[in-house]
Amino acid sequence: MGIKQDRAIIEAALYAADRPLTLAEMKKLIGTSSETYIRKIIEDLKKDYNKRGGPLCMAETGKDTYTLRLNEEYIPKLEGVIPKIRLTRGAIKTLAMIAYNQNISQAKLAECRGNRVYDQIRQLISLGFVESRPYGRTRMLRTTKKFASYFGFEDDMDKIREEIQNRLR
Repeated sequence: MGIKQDRAIIEAALYAADRPLTLAEMKKLIGTSSETYIRKIIEDLKKDYNKRGGPLCMAETGKDTYTLRLNEEYIPKLEGVIPKIRLTRGAIKTLAMIAYNQNISQAKLAECRGNRVYDQIRQLISLGFVESRPYGRTRMLRTTKKFASYFGFEDDMDKIREEIQNRLR
């Protein structure tokens, strides 16, 4: 395959994926072992999208993870078209606490937020924003890569906490 076809495959994968793709996944898609080759394709795609000035842009969502997304200026104009994830105010507060304090135990979260938190946690897990793993008689909670990409964070606990602090200032 040539670079044109490899680029088309990566662009199609970024468009079709419901999450950011890693360099490793893109290498596997086109059957190469060269990270440099993939980075060149990504840079070329970024330049093309920036030059076009259209509604789409390439974004790095974390270390070596990339996605194709809408430019911010188009989001308000597409409110009726873009499917929204509906979260209650309580679920958003719970998600914020998990993001800021991860890894946090479900028991500690319930102690701070009350018993409604259990339904909110189930909702957040089903949406893919939170993952839960057993920890003694409770569960430990943390955010997922989907959370990071959906809300525009890097998938790094410390950087999420830092970014939340910056946004609250």
